[in-house]
Amino acid sequence: VINTRTLNALKKKNIFTVNDLACYFPRKYLDYRRILPLSEAVEKDCAICGYLETYEKKEVNGKTVIGADVIEESSGEVVHVKWYGQSWQFNDVKKFSRQEVVICGKVKYHVVYGYNVTNPTSYHLKSNFKGKIIPIYTKIKNISDDMLKKSIDKCIELITEPLPDVVFNITKLMDYKTAVWTLHHPYSDEEISVQEILEPAEHRLIFNQVLYFTLALKLNNSKNVFDSKETFRVASVQKSQDFLHMLPYKLTYDQENACNQILKQMKAGQKVNMLVQGDVGCGKTTIAFLAMILMAENGYQSVLMAPTTVLAKQHYEELCSYGDRLGFKTVLLSSDLKGSEKKKVENDISEGNYQFIVGTHSVFSKSTSYKKLGLVITDEEHRFGVKQREALQQKAQTGVHIISMSATPIPRTLADILYGEEKQLVTIKTLPNGRKPVQTAVNRSDEKIFDFVAKQLNQGRQAYIVCPAIEENEAVETVKMESVEETEIKYRERFEPYGVKVGVVTGKQDKTEAEKTITAFKENKIQILVSTTVIEVGVNVPNATVIVINNAERFGLAQLHQLRGRVGRGNYSSYCILKSDDRYN
Repeated sequence: VINTRTLNALKKKNIFTVNDLACYFPRKYLDYRRILPLSEAVEKDCAICGYLETYEKKEVNGKTVIGADVIEESSGEVVHVKWYGQSWQFNDVKKFSRQEVVICGKVKYHVVYGYNVTNPTSYHLKSNFKGKIIPIYTKIKNISDDMLKKSIDKCIELITEPLPDVVFNITKLMDYKTAVWTLHHPYSDEEISVQEILEPAEHRLIFNQVLYFTLALKLNNSKNVFDSKETFRVASVQKSQDFLHMLPYKLTYDQENACNQILKQMKAGQKVNMLVQGDVGCGKTTIAFLAMILMAENGYQSVLMAPTTVLAKQHYEELCSYGDRLGFKTVLLSSDLKGSEKKKVENDISEGNYQFIVGTHSVFSKSTSYKKLGLVITDEEHRFGVKQREALQQKAQTGVHIISMSATPIPRTLADILYGEEKQLVTIKTLPNGRKPVQTAVNRSDEKIFDFVAKQLNQGRQAYIVCPAIEENEAVETVKMESVEETEIKYRERFEPYGVKVGVVTGKQDKTEAEKTITAFKENKIQILVSTTVIEVGVNVPNATVIVINNAERFGLAQLHQLRGRVGRGNYSSYCILKSDDRYN
């Protein structure tokens, strides 16, 4: 039985069932099966052996520090072992004095201080040492490591095999309980790597995930509620042609191809279900606006849903500039609307007084209804959940045309899996005249990055600096992450003496303060903007030509594409610098 306090702690990690806890797998494994000679041990988390010669205990800044010198057996070199803030370890250290011991931990070498191990994972008398693989878990607040492991083992005993025997006859897979147990307790008599031990168990878990995902897709497709005899056919195309003449540029080949495809299908009474993908600035929004205008001049409403208020406002302002001239009314439906104002807007939408509705998740709230919704467009498709998209589509009385837009490239095969084969995939490769592709490079040198940013600033341009964490203590203990706090200090010290203004935007800031800073950046009152990923979508500053992404390895591919898309929005050559020590990963 797991006590209430532990249950509450698990819930905060979204662990609700026996299977959830059984599948709370280690984040890494430490291989202490073999004692390594010192020559092989440096920079490895491993087991080394030696003679414990001296030990001491002292107080430093109010914390207990235990030190021991171990003469390593293969080299005769001294290894300095230290425990910080672990006063209870002293009795064992003292007890093992002048005996052969095995130390398990990260071995470091310093040219001045020599070999050392800090806060070893464990230590043993050599005569008692039994080498094994140690699983390391992400800590859960209010649950000790021992309690977590015991609770996981209890849950593994209770899980059952979900698949019939016939599956194992065909696939030769490991059974489910054995696979889960192996991932928590890797063991093998053979001299093989940890990865080779884990591989059969991982294959079984991957099989489960793919099977459940496929079944969920089949079930979802079988109960598709959006099929309809209503096809929202268009007849009039004059206004859409007028819109194209208003544009300050000529459509690229890819844009023209996408627009013709949409027009052809709508004219023929075929439902449009399209994913338009392409780099930021390639003109996806122009295609969306054309489709909305086609709908409006044929008596239908369109909804454009964006993932952030900033991006929604940006779309609203641009759509108004065209819609007003064409005689169509546009409204921004956002959480900023209060009381009676929101009620009036929702009433006007339900009566069909607005042809274009732009907003965030507010567009699919229960209080919002539409008169004749014919087109749903989701910008930055990957930022919305399936239920959010479905909620909007269900607002239509009958089936609707659906256009999704994404700056993250999705291969055809993956698109088929995610959306089904009925989803058309249109890729915009050619950029509008004047736009230049963003050049991307990896670099780890602060000095080189500072010099490059300085060159761009000297040309009158601006820069983004993106960090994975706000404060230094948010960093994972095994990885040095550059926080907004320390990055801001670095850039202020380097650039402010030359009159460069540095601003900061994070998700923890007051909304008004963040918008004020972004506006100042747009107006070039701030030249360097240090931020988290809050600028990922919707910030449009054509004068910004360089973005530096610190700890780039900490971001997903979709995020890197979005962040890179903050530059290259004007006619200047633009650059994305991925700062990472994992250069080749």
